[in-house]
Amino acid sequence: MKMSSHGVLSPVDVNIDEDRSPASKRFKYSNETENLPNWSLSNELELHEVIDQGVKKLEPETVETHEDDTIFKKDRPEFIDVSCHSMSPQTKQKQIALLESTLTKGTLERLNLGEWSTQSEPSMRTSPKINYFNSLSDEVILQILTWIPKNYLADVSLTCKRFNRLAQDESLWTRMDVSNRKIGKGRLGQLLSKQVLILRLARSEIIHPPILPTQPVYFPEFKCRLTFLDLSMAEISKESLIDLFNKCQRLKKLSLEHVSVNDTVLEALAGNRDLEVINFAMAIGIAVPGLQYLLRNCRKIRELNISWTYLAQSTIKFLCENLPSTLDRLNLSGCRKLLNDADLASLVCCCPRLRELDLSDCTAITGEAVKQITALEDLNFLALSRCYAICHRSLLYSWWLY
Repeated sequence: MKMSSHGVLSPVDVNIDEDRSPASKRFKYSNETENLPNWSLSNELELHEVIDQGVKKLEPETVETHEDDTIFKKDRPEFIDVSCHSMSPQTKQKQIALLESTLTKGTLERLNLGEWSTQSEPSMRTSPKINYFNSLSDEVILQILTWIPKNYLADVSLTCKRFNRLAQDESLWTRMDVSNRKIGKGRLGQLLSKQVLILRLARSEIIHPPILPTQPVYFPEFKCRLTFLDLSMAEISKESLIDLFNKCQRLKKLSLEHVSVNDTVLEALAGNRDLEVINFAMAIGIAVPGLQYLLRNCRKIRELNISWTYLAQSTIKFLCENLPSTLDRLNLSGCRKLLNDADLASLVCCCPRLRELDLSDCTAITGEAVKQITALEDLNFLALSRCYAICHRSLLYSWWLY
């Protein structure tokens, strides 16, 4: 498949399909709806008395009287009910007479004036406060905190000392997506100080300086663990890139799509000797001195996208002669008339393990270059779109060989 010129890191789709809800809930919902009437706009529609109207029709009910009805509650004798809603008139008079004989005159007057409620409220029994989080281990609480959005962890840290400590745990900050944001001074240093592993800053504006002297990442003894970095179409200065790459020496995947660089930036990037995937698509400022630093130190590169970077002819020649033998996927599209057959022969010699090669819009290569490409035994994808100098006979020759 064709190499994409988009960012190395892709946003995670977190939408959840409704059909994946628990089976028990789906079964319960279907049972409840099966018995509902078929709704229509017909005038002959008959509504169900309970389901459609929501409440049953109120009808007068006869009140049964009992000789033993009393204002004293049988289950809780300390409470009395003087509302007398369910008493017969005879029983009501008896209970009132009993009440008057047992209560003081002042109490009766307060009842008559409405100062006391006819239904005494139950007493509130206080129970000791229990902190159930104390019974949970730190590991369990950290699993709970992983479901909380990152911008709420600051509020969680203000709850107590324990939560403040757990909210700073590195496991909660391994992934950060701050795309389409304006990153103020020192904010990038704060993220790196939390030992983030995967950081996405696509289309973000990063204000210089990204790291402040008061932050832990600033000191030499700090070992930054950042491994995957996406700066696709980000607005970041060359000085900020240099500060960032000088502190991040463990990068494996990097996207600098449509970002302006220079030789000093590539020299700082060369400190990441374990780089495996680099996306330079539409990057500006790549030249021979910077590539010398990069290709001399980063010999584990497997995937390289350097399409539409408008490289000079000398830079293209140097690139084709010095690419690492570990290269597996290469996108050199957009070189126009600057990539020739000789450069492609050098490329095939340096990268014998290539499986995917994109040479679209390289209009200077001819049928001789196709014969060179056939030497790549592992090649399973080749893009030659708009390479008009290649005649159809050369393509038939390559097809016959394969």
